[in-house]
Amino acid sequence: MTGDVIVSGAARAQRVWHRAWRILAHHRAARVGSWLLVPAVWVAISAAVPRIAGPVPVAEAFWEELTSGELYWQFGISLRRFLVGMAIGIGLGLVVGIALGIWRVFDLLLSGPAIAALAIPSIIWALLATMWFGFGDTAPIFTVAVSALPFVGVNVTTGIQAMPRDLTRMSAAFGVPAWRRLTRLLVPAVTGYLFAGTRLAMIVGWQALLLSEWFGAVDGVGFRARYWYDANRPEGTLAWIVLFIVFVVLLDRVLLERISRWVFRWRAQESTQPAPVQEA
Repeated sequence: MTGDVIVSGAARAQRVWHRAWRILAHHRAARVGSWLLVPAVWVAISAAVPRIAGPVPVAEAFWEELTSGELYWQFGISLRRFLVGMAIGIGLGLVVGIALGIWRVFDLLLSGPAIAALAIPSIIWALLATMWFGFGDTAPIFTVAVSALPFVGVNVTTGIQAMPRDLTRMSAAFGVPAWRRLTRLLVPAVTGYLFAGTRLAMIVGWQALLLSEWFGAVDGVGFRARYWYDANRPEGTLAWIVLFIVFVVLLDRVLLERISRWVFRWRAQESTQPAPVQEA
């Protein structure tokens, strides 16, 4: 009798464990759990290392920056620099990518430097821009642009080179107008690569902006983070770093991910269409 009770209790516990595991394995529960895990680890680390500010002091420093108006002012400056730098980087990257993908001579001349530019860390561009342009808007905008440009250019080149050459030759042989080949052949082939490159470029460009403002600016998010660092106020520095991280996460997950689903909604439509029936 006792053995049956033990077996029944073990089976019940196993069922409860499997049910709890299915709940935790759900994508929404896992996402919520990941967001709860980060503050918990942060609290544990700050309790073990006194020099690391915990969530409460960081929240107080963030509120201080918010009520003083510094947050809106400094973040607005950084956002303006970021958007201008990204517009330049994406525009130039698109031009360079098309040139590399279409004309062989440009591919031979510039493909090596483009790959090398991908290997240059953003901190190098930030330091060079500070030496070249000094303190102001030019250095951060330049750093964002040159950090974003290679990701867009290389991805666009890859998309163009991935187009079937036979399809390109056939459209030219049948006299398809150039604008039609551009809109019906080139743009669909490159859009996925362009968006992937732009997504990476925006994340890398935002990181480059922080580094540039840290070393070579008198305002902005990076400057304000260094201001509290120089003042030996780690909670102030972490407050701006947390804001920086939250913005890039929201940019990627909320904005870019939704745009990606909207741009490529035709893929979902194709996947839901029934397959053609094959006759025996």
